[in-house]
Amino acid sequence: MQFSPEKLKNFKSIIDDEIKIIDNELVKLKEDRETQKEKLAHTNVAFNQSSKHFQQQAKNKQVISRLQRKSRELHSALGRIEDKSYGVCERTGQLIQEGRLKAKPTARFDILKK
Repeated sequence: MQFSPEKLKNFKSIIDDEIKIIDNELVKLKEDRETQKEKLAHTNVAFNQSSKHFQQQAKNKQVISRLQRKSRELHSALGRIEDKSYGVCERTGQLIQEGRLKAKPTARFDILKK
């Protein structure tokens, strides 16, 4: 049981678009982080400003980590498309609802119905 090649192609397009967005965000955040490090190194800042800088750096690090995890999940989904197991619930072996996959292309499980 699997999705048609046409549907898999459509899902691949959705995933590729999300990967591009995430990659662009990661590049921007990493560049911002380096710029802030350089700026801090070349200025004489008060402790309070330095503290704010490090708080922002910690937040940026969390965002980068979250985006990297999302990128890994998306690349894993691309692998499932390649091996034709994309969209198959790992719990039940049934196809995951298309609406769920469009909303969350990395879904590995269907929503359980009671």
